[in-house]
Amino acid sequence: MKDGPGLLPVHPPVLEQAPVKALDPDGLGVISVGTAAFAVATVVLWFLRAGLAADGHLWFLWVSITGTGLGLVALVFGLASRRRRRHAQSIAADLARADDRGTDEGESA
Repeated sequence: MKDGPGLLPVHPPVLEQAPVKALDPDGLGVISVGTAAFAVATVVLWFLRAGLAADGHLWFLWVSITGTGLGLVALVFGLASRRRRRHAQSIAADLARADDRGTDEGESA
């Protein structure tokens, strides 16, 4: 099957997305580990900063500081996103329960 004159044949996709639920939908586990790793690197490099400066590698320290800071910002956004999602789910569950009670009362009358 060709898409047009002189074009290559069009094939259906070989790979499909598996219908599985995400293990960590907001990514907080990965963000936490990465932030902790950058924080540890910052502390280690802080104590080695004299040698880093002598070798011209002081930028290693700044990279680790930046990684820690960006990780903290990502944690704040991730936690806020998780809180909003859980709040929305609880509201939806409350509305579903209220709807179920309303339907049950209407049927029994």
